[in-house]
Amino acid sequence: MKGTTSEDRTPSADCGQQSGPGQACPRRLPVVRIRGRLYYRDDRLQEFRAVDAPWDRVSFEVMVWARAILGKWPD
Repeated sequence: MKGTTSEDRTPSADCGQQSGPGQACPRRLPVVRIRGRLYYRDDRLQEFRAVDAPWDRVSFEVMVWARAILGKWPD
């Protein structure tokens, strides 16, 4: 399998011109650390996905409940 480089993931300069209404250019998801592990924050799917294991997911709803019960965000 071919490895990707930063150029492969960078949208082209004319990305906005080719997109139709309601379509956005691809972008890199922000990364956050939860309990010592790195997760992508996916606002569209409303979940965090582990960077090294994408099947490890935590929904935003679970995080809100954890905040309500623990009184703080999980470390």
